[in-house]
Amino acid sequence: MRKYLLSTSAIAGVALLSTAALADVTISGSTEFEYQSSDASTATEDGTKMGTTHEVYINFSNKTDSGLDIAYKTQLDTDGGGVDDNSLHISGGFGEIILGNTDGAEDIFAVTPDGLIAEESDGVLEGTATILVDSGSQITDNAPSKVTYLLPAMGGLTAGVSLGDSGLTDNSETTEFGANFTTEAAGGSVTIGYSAATQEAANQDIDSAIIGASMTTGSLTVAATNVTYEADGEDISANSVGFSYALPGGLKIGALTYKSEDDIDIGEEYTVNQYEAIYPIASGLSAVVTVADFDYKKGSTSNNSSADDRDGTITTLNIKAKF
Repeated sequence: MRKYLLSTSAIAGVALLSTAALADVTISGSTEFEYQSSDASTATEDGTKMGTTHEVYINFSNKTDSGLDIAYKTQLDTDGGGVDDNSLHISGGFGEIILGNTDGAEDIFAVTPDGLIAEESDGVLEGTATILVDSGSQITDNAPSKVTYLLPAMGGLTAGVSLGDSGLTDNSETTEFGANFTTEAAGGSVTIGYSAATQEAANQDIDSAIIGASMTTGSLTVAATNVTYEADGEDISANSVGFSYALPGGLKIGALTYKSEDDIDIGEEYTVNQYEAIYPIASGLSAVVTVADFDYKKGSTSNNSSADDRDGTITTLNIKAKF
């Protein structure tokens, strides 16, 4: 009897291992080499530099006995040694639940021209100014761990909400929601998107909203966006328009113009015009050339005492490979 029980247990264990092994696992990655040349008005940002970016993507997926689709997704930044995204996905007829450190509804439903440019530039303003430098998500990264619920698609309408909390202390909670509507038009498609987020803060809650639209017809995609951002001492509005066009032979070109202004810091504004060409060298290998002309004025009452007026042109060459 003992031998029979052991044999039965062994068979059951093998069966469980076999069931677990049925999960689909995909591993992919990307690597990028960048050469940048800056002609800037500030000496510390004028010159050339090189850098690399490497990422590994690991995805597990399976279907439960009850018919739920479950997936675990992680994105590794092998340069910094950290994890960019790490999340559990549960989906079915009810929609999808996402748990973990990944993009929230503010970013998921944002329709912006930034996505049409592979290597958008912020005009080397990191850490020197309080102005907005892009049209993407403004708050979602402030609470990396979050719970997101995405409604099942209803025709061309999709929507979702996220709740995030970065710690036990007060003023760490964020709320996000967004929606997209896509319809056919003029032989192509039109998408309208709206997303917003709020983070609790001691003096004044931080609020951002993104409203945008894009149209694709044939090889041409055009998009436009308005972003608003309000916080203690900040009341910023930004507008952006861009396009991308696929030419014969695989060459793709794009352009973007962006401008943001702060109504509290009188005269503070940032503008950038970007031009880009993507050339496919071979399958999975491409070269990207981007030129960005930027100009920043700190205004008369800038919140950041270390900010200064600056302008310049940034030219980058990126060699990208996907695996």
